[in-house]
Parts: sequence; structure tokens; C-alpha cells
Amino acid sequence: MRIIIAVFLFVVSAMPSLRLFGQAQSQSVFRFTNMVTSPRAAGMGGNLINVKDYDLSLAYANPALLSPDMDNQVHFSFVKYLAKSNYGMFSYAKSVENVGTFAVNLQFAGYGKFDETDEAGNVIGSFKANNTGINLAGARNITDRFSVGAQLKFLFSSLERYTAFGMGIDVAGTYDIPEAFLTTSLVFKNMGYQLTSYYNDADKSALPFEIQLGVSKKMKHAPFRLSLVLENLQNWNLRYIDPTQSGQRDPLTGQPVELEEPGFGKEILLHMVIGLEVVFSENVMMQLGYNFRRRDELKTPDKPGISGFTGGFGARFGAFKLAYGIGFYNQAGIAHNFSFAMFFNELKKEKSLN
Repeated sequence: MRIIIAVFLFVVSAMPSLRLFGQAQSQSVFRFTNMVTSPRAAGMGGNLINVKDYDLSLAYANPALLSPDMDNQVHFSFVKYLAKSNYGMFSYAKSVENVGTFAVNLQFAGYGKFDETDEAGNVIGSFKANNTGINLAGARNITDRFSVGAQLKFLFSSLERYTAFGMGIDVAGTYDIPEAFLTTSLVFKNMGYQLTSYYNDADKSALPFEIQLGVSKKMKHAPFRLSLVLENLQNWNLRYIDPTQSGQRDPLTGQPVELEEPGFGKEILLHMVIGLEVVFSENVMMQLGYNFRRRDELKTPDKPGISGFTGGFGARFGAFKLAYGIGFYNQAGIAHNFSFAMFFNELKKEKSLN
């Protein structure tokens, strides 16, 4: 933890100004760090930082969720994303008695093969684009209910022959009340900066910093868990204004077209991700979710369909767990999340019984 704090101070000191944390998301770099790698989180609207159990896939989004229950667990996820791009993550966790629980998360994102052309548009070859993240996380229980965690990120990007490197850190805290089936989490995500850019003398940008707050509540006498996550709390204004509409005039009246300004209620909704998990048993769960901002930004005017809705399912069979999540972005884009987990401690128990 001392090493993580030292690197955190180094990253912060390397920034020209902390106000870069609050910049527009479109101006930030290494945005692949925000991709949903957990099928369970994908099924709950795309974010689940507020459930503390044995699921290692949730700890990437909130390192404070790391617990001894994840000891010796391996998790692999793969996402069939939009436009033939794919990404995924490999994770391994180890618990050290009286110290804490630690994890390594290896993240990858590939965007496929592209044609390389000359000035006249002639195809002269091809190239690939990909991103990679090596993340080291750790968590420790401060009390029986309160845990803190941090995750150090080493980020690499390769676009044709151009490369970039960055570093960042996540810091989080989770307050879990098991007897009330209530969990609350606060995450400060992607505090970091681009250290080298794709070409010389290019401006360097901050990572997509974000503050998230989540709370979940499982019903005591019913198999339901409700989740609410508030995203982008560092930025109240999340509305998107189409730049092509700015300065437009009505073709019939000639009057300037007034752009719709979202009210207070809609501004709040744009920060919200809600989810419902049906807990059939400790090992079998189903998820349903809704992402307000995703639907607002990606639905088509004529046929909004089920943009913003999500679903998922997971089942554990002894020492193995399989999960699937689906996210509907718009009519042209659906993300399929798959994962496989192995619990080596359970394998050891099964072998000892045999």
C-alpha cells in the first residue's frame, strides 16, 4: 500500500493541474479503462461497484471489493464488442493473512485490422490498433464493515506505428453491513495522466477521471438485490449537444432552432445506473439493468428500441463459474460479455475429499 501511495503522489505531481480531472470525457485518453469487463456488471446496467461477495470480476471497477473470499481465484472475461472489436481481462487474486487481498488484472482491447492507404487512397497495406493495461490492486479491511482499496494502472496504446503510455490509480472505499444486506461504495477512478504521446511535441491529456457512488440492498425475505450507481459525480452537466444543430434555422420560419436544455430531473437521471439482481441461490443469479445516459445518447429518434437495457446470468458449479451479460447500445450495436472463473481452493478441497 505504501508503494501505491507513493506512485499516486508521483502521478498527481506530474499533472499540470488537477482541474484536468474534470475535463470533458472526449478530451481524455485511455478510455478503454472504462470498458465493462464483468458480465455481472454488464447485466446490471454496465456498472456494479457496490456488491461484496466472492466475485473477482467486480474488483476491477472497485478494488475495495477484494476480499479473502477471492483467494486463489482466476477469472477470464471476453467481450464481443461493437464494429468487430473485442476486449477482455485476465485476473488473479491472492489473500495474505493479516495484510490484505491483492490482485493482478491484465486488460486488453483490440479494434481489428485497418487498411493503410497513400495520399491518393490506394491501399498499400494494413495495420492494427490495440490497448493494453497491467493493473495491480490491493485491499484491506479497516474494520469488520469498512474496507479500502487501490489499483495502480500501467496503460499502453498502439495505433499502427504510434504508441503511447500512461499511468493512473483508482482509490475506493466500501462499507458493507452483512446483517442488513446493505453495501455502499465510493470510487475515485482513473486519477492519472498520459506520460508519453503518440508523436513528439503532442499535448498530453489526463485519464478519464470519474467519481462514482453506489449502494445496493438485498431483500431479507425475497431473492432480490437492488442496485443504484451514480456515475460522473465530478461533472454535473452530462448533456450532449449536437454541434451540427448549433446555429441552425427552421427551414419554414427562418427562426433559430432552440436546442433543448435538460431539466434538473433529467440531469440527475443521466448520472444513474440501476439494476435488479435475482438471487436464486448463492451460486445462481440473473441480472437486469437500465442505463439512462446510454439510452439518451445512443437511441435512434425513430426506433429507440431497447437501447440502454441490459441483462445477464451467472451460475457456479463447484470450483467453476460461467457468466454471460448483454448490453443493448442501439439497433446497430450489442455487446456480448462472457466469463469463466476457477476457484483453486475449491479444487483442493474436492481433491482432498476424494
